[in-house]
Amino acid sequence: MNFNEKLQHLRASRKLSQEELAGRLDVSRQAVTKWENGQAFPDFPNLVRLSELFGVSIDRLVRQEEECAPALLDPDPASEKALRRFLMRAKQRTYASGQNTAPPSRPQSHDFRYSEQDYLYIDTYLGSRNFTGEEAVWIRETPVWALNYYGISLDETFYSAFLKEALSQVPAELPLRGPEYFRNEDFTYVCRTHGALSQFQGEEAIYCREVRIYTCLFHGGRLS
Repeated sequence: MNFNEKLQHLRASRKLSQEELAGRLDVSRQAVTKWENGQAFPDFPNLVRLSELFGVSIDRLVRQEEECAPALLDPDPASEKALRRFLMRAKQRTYASGQNTAPPSRPQSHDFRYSEQDYLYIDTYLGSRNFTGEEAVWIRETPVWALNYYGISLDETFYSAFLKEALSQVPAELPLRGPEYFRNEDFTYVCRTHGALSQFQGEEAIYCREVRIYTCLFHGGRLS
């Protein structure tokens, strides 16, 4: 199976027209038509976007294969694999990066909203030095997963930029908060989690020269 055939099957599986796919990639419909007809090939930035959009590695997209197209797909958007992939992208593109902010949903709340096709992710929190919030995922407008958290800044040396840097390293195998360990100069981030994506609890902390300056407790799991 060639790239152009894979692209046709992937697009059809998501029920996207060529024009809709072109709009998501910010290219012309004619460009998508040429890709699917085998008359042209997307450049690397567009290959990356296609990989992220369909949840398929670039290598899998471009490598010629004999197996049929359904092997490329995760037919169930609610599967743990599909949910993990979406969560990782959503977390990297909201609070951690400062992107995809949304209007407050409650008085003085801070909100982030990110969506892809059937998926919607919302993170909303209250407070500043002491804060509480919830992350949640919907699939086709049905809530399927949530994480609740409460955190405290314990010292004036804490600054959110380091926390965001740590959270941007969200692990693909369990995309809840940050990695088990992350360090940058005097600051160290650690995260301990018990359970799996379906049901979990954990704690993250930040240390400055071995002094704890921040802590956050979290728990959650699947809703359906």
